[in-house]
Amino acid sequence: MENFMKGHQTALLIGAALWASTLFASQVACAQTTASLVGTWKLVSLTILKSGSPVEILGERPEGQLVFGADGRYTLVALRSNLPRLASGDRLSATGDENRQIVQGSVAHFGTYKVDPAAHMIEFHIRKGTFPNWDGETQARPFVIEGDRLTYVTPGSFGYGASTVVWQRENSK
Repeated sequence: MENFMKGHQTALLIGAALWASTLFASQVACAQTTASLVGTWKLVSLTILKSGSPVEILGERPEGQLVFGADGRYTLVALRSNLPRLASGDRLSATGDENRQIVQGSVAHFGTYKVDPAAHMIEFHIRKGTFPNWDGETQARPFVIEGDRLTYVTPGSFGYGASTVVWQRENSK
């Protein structure tokens, strides 16, 4: 089973790389360097293909922030905009349904990153996150920056395979 999963992940990354190379060949993008990533980005969408149709896995108006530091560190948080408030008002007394909705409606991780400009890849070295299966992993993700938009492909953690994530650069003013 483990070999199957590793093969499946490899196939997803190869497919993502092919997608990215097609995207790069068809569009003119700005320099894809570490410096071009540094700053704060607002989540626009997190989309998977389900039965051939795009589905916004965190809803139509997800909220999130991705911060790339000049020091090589990053922090990512992505949430459904309609996460439930806890009826008890106590995080330790949430119901099973409240916990399920929160877990399924959020993803966060942090660590360090590197950019391979020639391959158009961001390499995330995930220290910890809300999807513990990724803790300690290094994941390379094909990306493109067009104007103030960052788009990359991430391996599946929502049960449907790879997803496309779009971020908008936030103005510092």
